[in-house]
Amino acid sequence: MKNSILTILFIFSTIVASSATYTVTTTGDSGPNTLRYALQMCMSSAGPHTINFNIPTTDANYNPSTGVWIIMPSSDLPMIMQSNVTIDGTTQTTFAGDTNPYGPEIVIDGSNTRDYGFRFMNAQNATLKGLNIRRFTKGAQFYGSANSVVLGCYIGTNETGDSIMGNDIGLEFISNSDYCTIGGTTTADRNIISGNLHIGIRLLDVKYCAVKGNYIGTNREGTDSLPNYDGMSMEGAVQFCTIGGTTPAERNIISGNTDYGLPLFGAGATQNVIIGNYIGTDVTGTLPIGNTYGVLFDDGSFSNRVGGDTDAERNIISGNVGYGVFFYNNGTNNNLLKNNFIGTDYTGRHAIANTAGIIIDGISYKNIMDGNIISGNEQVGIGINITASDSNVIVRNYIGTDVDGNPLPNGLDGIRISQGVQKTIIGGSPEEANIIANNGGCGVYITNDNSKYNLISCNSFYNNGGLAIDLFEPGVNLNDDLDEDEGANKKLNFPTIDEITFTDTAIRINGNLDVLRPQTYKVEIYKASPDPSGYGEGIQYICTVNPCVRGAWSAYITGFSENDFFTTLTVDPENNTSEFSPTYGIGGFVSKENISSDDFCIYPNPTDGKIKIDLLSGQSSIVEIFDINGRRCEIITVSGSTEFDISNYSAGTYIVRANGRNKVVVKE
Repeated sequence: MKNSILTILFIFSTIVASSATYTVTTTGDSGPNTLRYALQMCMSSAGPHTINFNIPTTDANYNPSTGVWIIMPSSDLPMIMQSNVTIDGTTQTTFAGDTNPYGPEIVIDGSNTRDYGFRFMNAQNATLKGLNIRRFTKGAQFYGSANSVVLGCYIGTNETGDSIMGNDIGLEFISNSDYCTIGGTTTADRNIISGNLHIGIRLLDVKYCAVKGNYIGTNREGTDSLPNYDGMSMEGAVQFCTIGGTTPAERNIISGNTDYGLPLFGAGATQNVIIGNYIGTDVTGTLPIGNTYGVLFDDGSFSNRVGGDTDAERNIISGNVGYGVFFYNNGTNNNLLKNNFIGTDYTGRHAIANTAGIIIDGISYKNIMDGNIISGNEQVGIGINITASDSNVIVRNYIGTDVDGNPLPNGLDGIRISQGVQKTIIGGSPEEANIIANNGGCGVYITNDNSKYNLISCNSFYNNGGLAIDLFEPGVNLNDDLDEDEGANKKLNFPTIDEITFTDTAIRINGNLDVLRPQTYKVEIYKASPDPSGYGEGIQYICTVNPCVRGAWSAYITGFSENDFFTTLTVDPENNTSEFSPTYGIGGFVSKENISSDDFCIYPNPTDGKIKIDLLSGQSSIVEIFDINGRRCEIITVSGSTEFDISNYSAGTYIVRANGRNKVVVKE
């Protein structure tokens, strides 16, 4: 009986023993001083415990050519179920020196087991540091293990971070593993999480986690792809997590992954913040290392934020071989995409094309795109598809220009709306206006008859390859009597301009709107950048007027000259918006192709710095050059044929006026 009591007391004293440090001195898989033994000892008491490494170069599994020690467990290592356990591979460097200057010295290789590398079960405050973990089903799993940290590890690569030795899932934080941190703000704290066959990092049902300073899908230098299938997956009730940060040190490079860079799945995925990352580019933000898709919102994820109010919160989402940002599936809603560069480099001045900038599809609704540069993409800037992908908001974006307003076109339409999409808001007020310019297709193209109630208001359009606003069918839809036809945006009639008169103090524009109950409609008046079709484009919103019951309308405007051109559009009470009206000046109808073509010519156009202006009449004239916003840059006297140097001008579109006529020239 006495011996039994002593045994019980011994066991009890073992369980409550105080903290200890266990040192691994061999790469063997069993027996004293092994990693397995150290983990077993950690389980015998409450800790805190630290596992250090101090393995000599005489160990059988030391590789002198790579400078690493390889531990290959023959079965799963013991599960860690005690809190405050630290496993620190950097202690091997302290002991033996930096034998592997390209990464960790301690390698945990799962080739012989293929299950878990490390598994933390309800183990709070765990730390995993300075290890190369590879070829497991799950490199490390944290289950219910809050406040845990992973620093300075290579997970899914070889020991130098330049070739693939993938786990199935690299890191997994699940089931209330809240307030965990992956990575840090120093090179030593950076994790390389690449080459994993399924997911690099998986966050499932966790809150308030931080992921910062990591390379996810690239080599250790951030210059080439080592793809995970998905870079980082946020699933289930993942909430209030921050991916990235407001300093370069906190930036994640999430690039080169086979499918998605950063997907958010599920109706519980909400209130997460994604800021300051490069998603689809190299570490410099100047070269593409594309994911297929950059950021995905899916399966009802809602109220997440990508980017923010400040430049420091901006993400670069570029170089992806599919879409930069993808909103998808029923119930995905109210996500905010703000102040990001989508399709450009980190300066916002050079293209790193996604195939498409932003796609909204599959009944995803009420998402907001605010203040982004969406330019340089191969196809559309923004595409919205599928019936019930409704009420998305597009405001204050540059779509087809760089950050300075210079041309950086998307290859097709700036915005394309199709397949029954309704109630989109594009602009809406002068403060919310988008610039939609230089795109290879239309500014805004609504591609089928079922898409209605889409508001396109107060935006600036110019130099698009197609119409500024094109309602299906393609090309100008002429007005019909009393607007009784149906179609895209109800094929709303545009207002006609009947007369423009100029006085010393104002311009008066008179017109008519041929619809039923015209007094309930709005007529928006724009300064025009003439389109080859003769319809639009409205480069500068001026004002809104309401027609009378007979459809007549009139506006007095100041601040413009007799040489300016004007166009209009209609907005009905349900926010259907028309195409632009014919463009008129004081002298009547005008298009880009008939502006002063008989008076003077400019070449080469576009130009890299020097233009030649020929006055075909042979007479002298004052020639004025204006930027696209109407500010005069230069006034010169030209006689006959004159060469003029504009190499000091910023790249962009300029208006050259001579003999009261305008022509457009592009400085590349």
